[in-house]
Amino acid sequence: MNWLRTAASAYSNVSADPSWPKFDILESNESYEKRSYHPFTCAAYAFTAMDGEEPVMSNLWKLVKYSQGGNVDGKTLKMCLPIMVKVRPSLINERENQFTLMLVLDKDNHKNSPPIPTVDGVFIYQQSEQILYAKRFGGFAKEADWKRETKNILEICKTFPVNREEVISATYDMPTKLLNRHNEVLVAELIENTSDEKTVAIS
Repeated sequence: MNWLRTAASAYSNVSADPSWPKFDILESNESYEKRSYHPFTCAAYAFTAMDGEEPVMSNLWKLVKYSQGGNVDGKTLKMCLPIMVKVRPSLINERENQFTLMLVLDKDNHKNSPPIPTVDGVFIYQQSEQILYAKRFGGFAKEADWKRETKNILEICKTFPVNREEVISATYDMPTKLLNRHNEVLVAELIENTSDEKTVAIS
């Protein structure tokens, strides 16, 4: 059980805050929940990976390192669940996906400018206000589970004006939690005259 103690120590400043990131529920039924998210700030890391690889946990350590002093101020920062990953299929290789891994900064770091990362590849960006359709599922999700639920949310939203080129996965539990896990897949509603939203780095 040493890995459990190691993980608990590594994520000691990552916590769940039911009120953050903040969103309003616009519609809720057995299939999905439609939410209007308020702006929030994330530490992020972008990478590519092939089908069959599961690189999220290994790259998540980069964001944890940033929160534990890997920044110009050497500050320990409070981060909040969920762990979010934007997944976008590559236009070059059909078996390759582009990922943006995000760890949400807490309310105080959203209001104030967070310190610039010194961890290679990590950047800070502001997620603007947006409307998302969310579908919840349980279990310790693997690649096959995310693919299945991605297909499901896109089918549910097939008549809605959503961005079908990018799906967000969200994990609301720490790696040390083995049972009753909370996962979601989300797709963004398209803004009129805007075909796609890009992740914009601010540092």
